[in-house]
Amino acid sequence: MHVSSALAGEAIIVRPTWRSFEETITGLVDRLIVAGRLPQPLAARAVQRICEREAAASTAMVDIGVSIPHARLDGVTGIVAAMAVSSGAVYEVGDHLPISIVALVLSPPNLTGEHLNFLSALSLLLQSSRVREALRAATTPATVLRLVQSSEQGS
Repeated sequence: MHVSSALAGEAIIVRPTWRSFEETITGLVDRLIVAGRLPQPLAARAVQRICEREAAASTAMVDIGVSIPHARLDGVTGIVAAMAVSSGAVYEVGDHLPISIVALVLSPPNLTGEHLNFLSALSLLLQSSRVREALRAATTPATVLRLVQSSEQGS
């Protein structure tokens, strides 16, 4: 599965005003609901599962300013993703270390292999400094989606 196929334009936000990890997760979950990718009754549970998963093992890659919080959740149909990008920081970790690209991923528990393959593809995409710089410079959700799509085609 391509990363772009799990993203919808409504689930992408550029330069959000969130300050904390939990605000970021709540905001991205809300974007998935608006995009019609996550049923509203699952919102609180999705935020809780992602925060629990992050507390157990952080997904922040501080050296490149990227985080890929993810969880498996009953009631989700397929793999769904939301993304927040900023030229500065979406949120900060530790001693004010900026995380400027956050890609949230949810999938149902029965898609173990697909979930891991998707995370691998997403991680590989975000390991590219060229892709990260372009995402940080993006000014619209449509630009972010086009960058992801073109980067997948180039791989």
